[in-house]
Amino acid sequence: MFKRPILGLLILLLLPGLIQATEMSLTRKAPTPATLTGLEDMPTNALAVYPPYHCLPQTNSVDLIGDTVAVGTTWYETQHNSQIGRMIVKDDSGYVHIVWTKGLDEASNNRHVYYSYITPQGEIGIPDGRQVDAAQRGGFATLAVGWEGRAFVAFHQRPDVSANNHSAVAFDFFPHTGAFMTLELPWFGGEDREFIWPHIAMKLDGQMLILNRENGTSYQSWSLGTYDPVGFTITYTDQELTENASAICSEVGASKISNRVGVAYPAPAFPQLGYPDPGEDIHAMVDDDGLDLNFGNWWNVTDFIPPDTSWLPDTLLADADTLRAWADCNLFFDMDDVCHITFTTIYWLTLEGGLTYYNASCIWHWCETWPNDFHLVARAWQPENTISCGNWSFRAQRPCVSQDASTGYLYCLYQQYDVDTTHIAASGYPSADQYISVSVDGGQTWSVGTNITNTITPGGAQAGQCFSECYASMAEKVDEFCYITYVLDYDAGQAQASEGSITLNPIIFHKVPVDSIATYPVMESTPFHVEHIEDTTATATGSRALPTIFALEQNVPNPFNSRTAIRFSLAGLSNVELSVYSLRGELVATIVSGVYQAGTHTVGFNASRLASGVYICRLRTEGKSLERKMVLMK
Repeated sequence: MFKRPILGLLILLLLPGLIQATEMSLTRKAPTPATLTGLEDMPTNALAVYPPYHCLPQTNSVDLIGDTVAVGTTWYETQHNSQIGRMIVKDDSGYVHIVWTKGLDEASNNRHVYYSYITPQGEIGIPDGRQVDAAQRGGFATLAVGWEGRAFVAFHQRPDVSANNHSAVAFDFFPHTGAFMTLELPWFGGEDREFIWPHIAMKLDGQMLILNRENGTSYQSWSLGTYDPVGFTITYTDQELTENASAICSEVGASKISNRVGVAYPAPAFPQLGYPDPGEDIHAMVDDDGLDLNFGNWWNVTDFIPPDTSWLPDTLLADADTLRAWADCNLFFDMDDVCHITFTTIYWLTLEGGLTYYNASCIWHWCETWPNDFHLVARAWQPENTISCGNWSFRAQRPCVSQDASTGYLYCLYQQYDVDTTHIAASGYPSADQYISVSVDGGQTWSVGTNITNTITPGGAQAGQCFSECYASMAEKVDEFCYITYVLDYDAGQAQASEGSITLNPIIFHKVPVDSIATYPVMESTPFHVEHIEDTTATATGSRALPTIFALEQNVPNPFNSRTAIRFSLAGLSNVELSVYSLRGELVATIVSGVYQAGTHTVGFNASRLASGVYICRLRTEGKSLERKMVLMK
């Protein structure tokens, strides 16, 4: 019976520099997401820098993958506090819809939601965009499309200077016209409470699911909206309320083939244990008919293992799981109606009060098909680098998943900061790039991410000389291209949080050919939770015996067409060779060769150059070997 956690992930992920970096000069106390507030009412003390800027044209100064075009501009770079949501949608007619928050002046006192679209022929439908809202300080927009290609934009606005902000939905009177009518969501309980930062998804039956969050509390609520195309109105259902969200980064999703809907959000880890700074788990809930989403039916996706003080004074073991969810998560239903959730984790030591590092983050994937498994999408683990990525930011974060219906491949867009010390801007902050990772097996394995922007900010670059692609969102629909939008920030740092200078930044539409996104090599598997062993008193000092695991699992899928995933387990640090042989005993491929840590590892195998037939997969380590038959069918 498994009872005691031992060190697993900590040994696997932590570099020697991390173990040694105990001085406060190499660490910081990260703000708990529950204590973070949005930038809605924060004063901006940053200086404004006006164009023309002295940076080179984007096409001449960066190695872009795909094509880009600026659809508009903004002085207000902060599109969302953390989780972005969908700000871009491709509809069934081939139109790509884009929304953003536009600051019309350097102070962004005049701030609104703007909309534009790209025609199927690749032309900008509304150059520079068109204003969606008619109130004061509109912003933080997400997007859905329905009813013959109409855009439905969720955002919050301030009806007048003295009022609270409120969530609203605006709809285009006719597809692709940019003539919007706005209807606020009903006030919860009839009270003037500030429920804002809405995320929206469109159900298959045409109903809208809108999720928002109350400013200054942990309450979040959802509502269903039904659009009347004859009367040009939206009727909202009563809202439901919950009090367990931590940060301003809840996400909502809807199926494309049924009326299933889902919500994912961060929540305090093991609150019943009373730790003052426990970090966050990811909670989620799914409703199959999309009519009665019940916050009481949530389940704990990550279910982090709490500290075990019986290991003290060895705090390294007593901390148990050393990952915690950070302030983003993405929920997506694939074409088989399977729910996928991706999220970011950071390094977290609960017993030390949440001591963490700037640049030690990972992005993970979970889905209903393998509910007990977590698949690594991106590893940005450089704890010895102490450069701050800024407000709400860690090295790799903000995942967004989409799918190509023709191939079934999943694509995950994410942001990663370039923390090379020679690339830090004069502001003191690094610039962000956008990456895409692809999974060809439903999410079991993910390729090492392809940098699609590949910008390099010169060391000491002044405002106007930086290239930082931030606040990115990707359309759910992928065909021959991935469709992406982001802010090209001309000064690193988040100006609305007084990081760097305020610049006039373009809103970029970026079309990336899927053929340019590498599917190999795949990310090496890493255990998500600490390893577990049986309670034992093997020695008088209370040491515990390690498990004796040496296993090679059947490849998945099998039979396979060109690509498959292979999983193996090790009892301890081992020199491993994983190879493929023909039935005649000929070595045809060496998949891995080198030292691997204890635990379970998943690797991908590309057999596109081999002929159809039966092959032997052989795992060798320290005088032991295991074999499995694999069937390649092209």
